[in-house]
Amino acid sequence: MAARRTVRPQARHTRTPLTDPAVISRIRAVLALGGVPWDQLDDGIQQVRLKLLEATSHGQVRNEEAWLMVVAARVAADWHRTQKRDTALRQRLANRWSRWPPKHPQEDRMLALAVADALETLPPGQRQVLALRFYADLTVRDIAGLLDIPEGTVKSRLHTAMGAMRACLSTQEVI
Repeated sequence: MAARRTVRPQARHTRTPLTDPAVISRIRAVLALGGVPWDQLDDGIQQVRLKLLEATSHGQVRNEEAWLMVVAARVAADWHRTQKRDTALRQRLANRWSRWPPKHPQEDRMLALAVADALETLPPGQRQVLALRFYADLTVRDIAGLLDIPEGTVKSRLHTAMGAMRACLSTQEVI
C-alpha cells in the first residue's frame, strides 16, 4: 500500500500592523484628528511605519497596534511644532522687512530674486538652516536649539547648502 502524503495548505499571508488596512485607517484617522492636512497623511503614515520598523528591530514594542496609535499622535504633534516654527520664522522675517524696507538699485533686486530661486532648489532642512542663519541672523547654537538637532547637523546642513547655492548661482552666472 502506498503511503498517503498529507498536503499542507499553503500559509496565507498574515497581515501585520504595517499592512493591515484597518490599522492603516486608524493611523490615518489619528493623524487627521491631530490636524495633519489631508495631502500629508500618507507621509505621516510612512513616518509611523518607519518608527515601528526601527522600534521592532530593537524589540521595544509589545502591543504594536497600540504603539502605532501613540506614535501617530506624536507625529501629528511634531507636524504642529514644525508648522509653528515655520510660521514664527516667516513672521520674524516679515517684521524685519517691514522695519527696513528694501531701497536698493535694480541689480540688487535681480540678485535677491536669483538667490530666492536658488533657495527654492534646496531641500527643506537646508533651506531652513540657511534662512535661520543668514536671514534671521541666529547662531549655530541657537538654530540647533530651535530645531532640536545637534550643532554638527546644523553646520553640515549649512556647509552643504552653501555649496549648492554657490553652484546654482554660478551656473546662472550671478556670481
